[in-house]
Amino acid sequence: MIHGGTGDVGLIEGVDVVFYGVCSMERSIAFYEGVLGLELSQRAGRDWAQFTVGATEIGLFGELATAPHQGGATVTFRVPDIRALEAALAAANTKRDPVEDMGGALSMEFLDPDGNRLMAVELVP
Repeated sequence: MIHGGTGDVGLIEGVDVVFYGVCSMERSIAFYEGVLGLELSQRAGRDWAQFTVGATEIGLFGELATAPHQGGATVTFRVPDIRALEAALAAANTKRDPVEDMGGALSMEFLDPDGNRLMAVELVP
């Protein structure tokens, strides 16, 4: 652990918000709220939207003139039923990879409407 130099207090105590750039705020909110079922907790016009996911916040900023830069971090959602999510993504014509058995977990990568990579994981006994 990296320490801040004053006793045992670390420099980082948690994650505040993870965010992605988007081209269309309305389309992105419809996906994150309507397809994924996330709770919209903040909105600032076309510049910012924030969703509560358990103890974490997922943010969207935009609107970008071109598609967001690919690569970087990937948000991984913990889900209770990956097959139900797969069906919801299929119904919304969302680009996704097949569900993969990782031995102890099922995972699936998928893209939001702007091509930002997301992942879902279901722990299985």
